[in-house]
Amino acid sequence: MYQGTTPTIPLTFKGVDLSSAKIYLTFEDEKSKSQMNFTSGTDFTVEYDSETGDTTGTLRLTQEQTLKLNPGNIAVQARYIFPDGNAGATIKTKAKINPVLLKGVISYG
Repeated sequence: MYQGTTPTIPLTFKGVDLSSAKIYLTFEDEKSKSQMNFTSGTDFTVEYDSETGDTTGTLRLTQEQTLKLNPGNIAVQARYIFPDGNAGATIKTKAKINPVLLKGVISYG
């Protein structure tokens, strides 16, 4: 992922139906430990695929959001809670943030 871009990030939660859960997705900068948090229903939606047994969705980031991410590695993890109070979490994964030469938000017009 590059700073200053508007990536659409695919989300896949393998082997679990999270369609009724509230999902909290966190990006954490490994150097500064600053976090960026996203919530299902507000920032992204998910659907359960009964054929694969997976829950999938997409998260679209803005230029402003990706510019807040420092170059280097970030940790990504989701926590979720069901209406009955049962909660869970995914393993942490890593993503790489690549720098851009031209800093700041760009526009077409």
